[in-house]
Amino acid sequence: MSKILFVDDNRDAADALADLARALGHVASVAYDGATAIQMTSRESFDLVCLDVSLPDADGRDICHQIRGGSRAHGRIVAITGYSDLQHSDDMKLFDDCVVKPVTVEQLERLLADV
Repeated sequence: MSKILFVDDNRDAADALADLARALGHVASVAYDGATAIQMTSRESFDLVCLDVSLPDADGRDICHQIRGGSRAHGRIVAITGYSDLQHSDDMKLFDDCVVKPVTVEQLERLLADV
């Protein structure tokens, strides 16, 4: 059983992904902004963080950098973006993987299989 954090300002999308992860036997949490994601990752470790790149209060790349530099060890951090041109750009190399929205059930199962 893995601990997963979904970070997305689209509440419906974050909640739906968390519900799917729970149905697949994982412990899932959600954050709807970067500040909450930083707070949550500073308090507990996650095996996987699925992080929207475009958040209203921060750039997901900056949040990823902060999580990686934090005091807690975390597993994989996967970028989730609606911008397919970002998927292979150099500034996405901090992430372990990148998935273009909308995230399919198959994509989520693949991400969860890697944790």
